[in-house]
Amino acid sequence: MLLSDFIKKNILISESQGIDHTMIICFVALLSIGLIMITSATLDYALEVKSNAYYFISKHLIYLLMGIILSIIISKIKISLYYDYGKYFLLLSFIISLIIFIPGLGKEINGAKRWLDLGFITIQVSEISRLFIMFWIAGFIVKHDVNKSFNKCFLMVVLLSLIILSQRDFGSTALLVFTFFSLMLVAGLRLKLLLPYLSVVVLTAIPLILYQPYRLKRVVSFMNPWDDQSGSGYQLIASLLAFGKGGVFGLGLGSSVQKLRYLPESYNDFIFALIAEELGLFFCLIVLILFSIIFFRIVKLANRSSDNNLKFAANLSFTLGFFITYQALIHIMVNTGLAPTKGMGLPLISYGGTNLLMMFIFIGLLIRIQIENRQKISHAVKRGY
Repeated sequence: MLLSDFIKKNILISESQGIDHTMIICFVALLSIGLIMITSATLDYALEVKSNAYYFISKHLIYLLMGIILSIIISKIKISLYYDYGKYFLLLSFIISLIIFIPGLGKEINGAKRWLDLGFITIQVSEISRLFIMFWIAGFIVKHDVNKSFNKCFLMVVLLSLIILSQRDFGSTALLVFTFFSLMLVAGLRLKLLLPYLSVVVLTAIPLILYQPYRLKRVVSFMNPWDDQSGSGYQLIASLLAFGKGGVFGLGLGSSVQKLRYLPESYNDFIFALIAEELGLFFCLIVLILFSIIFFRIVKLANRSSDNNLKFAANLSFTLGFFITYQALIHIMVNTGLAPTKGMGLPLISYGGTNLLMMFIFIGLLIRIQIENRQKISHAVKRGY
C-alpha cells in the first residue's frame, strides 16, 4: 500500500461537532490542578537540588505542550487503524517490553529496569505496552465470541505481565490485569468463567509479594506503619500527617510543611496528599468528583458506540475509562493508607512523563471516538434512517 493511500484511509480532519465538552472540561480542570500543585510542590525543592526553582515546572510544561500536540494528532486518526492492525500492536507490546533488556537502551532507576532511554526522553515502556495489547484484545473480542476467545486473550496478558513483573513493576501489572478482567466482564464474559481465573491471579500475587522482600515490607508497613516509622512506614506516615494537617479547607496553597523534604515524591506519587494538606478535604472531593464524571462520561460514550454498532470503539472506550479510573483509585488509596505503598502517579495531575503523555493519547482517542459516533449518526440521518 502506498503511503498516500494509507494516509487517506486512516487519517481524517476531525470536526468539533459531537465532542463531549463536559468530559474535556473535566480533563482540563485536572490538568490545571496538576500544574498548580506541581508548581507549589517543586519550587523550593528544585531551587535546592537543581539551583533552578522552575526546573520541574518547565519540564512539566514541555510535557503538557507535547501532550496537546499528541492528542490533536491522535484525534485525526481513524479508530479502525488500531482495529485493522491489532496483531501488529500486540507484537509491538512485547517488543518494546523486551527491548529495555538490550544493553545501552534500558535505564535502571531505584533498582528497577523499566525505562527506555532515548537520550532526549526516558519512556516507561509498560505504559505503552499495556495500551497496545488492549488494542488487540478490544478488537479480538469483536471478531470472536468473548467467552470462547477469553483463554487466548488471558494467555497474552499473562505473558506480557510476566515481562512487566521482571521489570519490577507490580503496579502496572495489576493495572493491566484489572483492566483486562473488567473489559471482559462488560463485553459479556460469563461470571462463572471469570471467577476461577480471578482466584488464580489473586493466589499468584501472594508468592510474588513474598518473593520480593521490599514488597513484603510494604504490605507489613501498610498494616501498621508505626512499627517502622523511619523505614518502610515513613512514606505512609508522612502522607497521613499531610491529610491530618490539611483538615477540611487546607493550610493554603503553597503552605505545605510535608513537601519540605518530609513527604517523598510530593509532586508525583503523593501529590493527592499534598492537595489534602494545602487545599483540604473539600478540594480532594472536587478531584474525586472530576474523576467520577470522566468515568461515567466515558461509559456513556462506550454505550453510545455500542448502540451505533461501533463495537471496537465501545471496547476501547471502556478500556481507557478503566485505565484512568483504576490508576486514580490506586494512587488515592495508597495516599490515604487504604493500600500498600506503590509508586504510581495520579493521572493528569502528577508530574509529567510517560504517564502524562499517555493520558493525552487517551484524550485524543476519546475525542476520535466521539467524532466517529457523530459521523455515524450524521450518515444515518442522510440515508433517511
